[in-house]
Amino acid sequence: MTKLSQFIQSYFEKIFILVSLLAASLIAYFVPNNISFLNFFFLPVILAGYYVGIRLSVPGAVFCLAVVLLQAAVSPTQYHPPQGVEQVIAFILTWGCFLVLAGALVGKQQGKILQERENLKRLNIELLESYDKLKKARAETVIGMATLSECRDRQTGQHLERVSEVCRILAQELRRTPPLDLYITDEYVEDLVLSSVLHDIGKVGVPDMILLKTGALTPEEFETMKIHTAVGGDALTAIEKRMDGRSFFTLGKQIAYYHHERWDGTGYPRGLSGDNIPLSARIVSVADAYDAIISDRIYRAGMPPEEAMRRIVQNRGTQFDPRIVDALIACEQQLLHLKNVPNSPI
Repeated sequence: MTKLSQFIQSYFEKIFILVSLLAASLIAYFVPNNISFLNFFFLPVILAGYYVGIRLSVPGAVFCLAVVLLQAAVSPTQYHPPQGVEQVIAFILTWGCFLVLAGALVGKQQGKILQERENLKRLNIELLESYDKLKKARAETVIGMATLSECRDRQTGQHLERVSEVCRILAQELRRTPPLDLYITDEYVEDLVLSSVLHDIGKVGVPDMILLKTGALTPEEFETMKIHTAVGGDALTAIEKRMDGRSFFTLGKQIAYYHHERWDGTGYPRGLSGDNIPLSARIVSVADAYDAIISDRIYRAGMPPEEAMRRIVQNRGTQFDPRIVDALIACEQQLLHLKNVPNSPI
């Protein structure tokens, strides 16, 4: 955008009024007519009153009257005024006073409109402030719930922070991929990043002997571990039912239930496959797996990011959505800092 176009946009109303005044003056001067041509001068006065209020409408009316008097003095043959000097003076004064009064009334009305506009702006600001407070309360509520699982396992807290950041990176990259670019909005990314911390909230229902076990789980113990998806999903579903319509727990519920589903349908708890798995859960599945591989665990040390990438690529199209794995590959350099990030980006 050029400086000229910016200037015109900033001062459009004033420029419009000045152009109208100039146009009326040129019409009055170059088009010989009788006294009815004075009606042209109502246009700039009304425009001035409407756009900028009484502050410029009355001076505009005075200016119009001065232009008429000047033109009448320069080209008296253009006019057919009433007979007699007294009548001419009375006509000019009457017409001028009426023009000034019209400008004042229109300007006063515009002043009321401007006041209403200011009130509306104030209400909008208050509404935005209330919305920001609501978003903050929502974030604090979700993070507070997520810390329930952190109090059982201190490693979980750092894991949640990193998973939420991986989700942010993946979602931003997936926005470049049709048709996901139509579905993944700024609001979706924000909700996903926040809701992703709830993916393991159901672990509060898993016994410590299994959750904190230092060795590999037995088949029976693994079946018990699986219940965390249902526990977390059911808890968030119960909360959502108390709210009208779609709430900010909707994504959290989907993620808690389905982040262990697999692209080929061999996951749990329902054995969903492909696009039947909610997109939010598919993104968290990749983010969760990536961070789980690179992070230290009670029973093993974290692996290099290259190994995490190799394992996830190996399961592209079986465990993970191919498009999300491709997004992970595209963001490989952005992910290298994750292991050293101490605090959550939320």
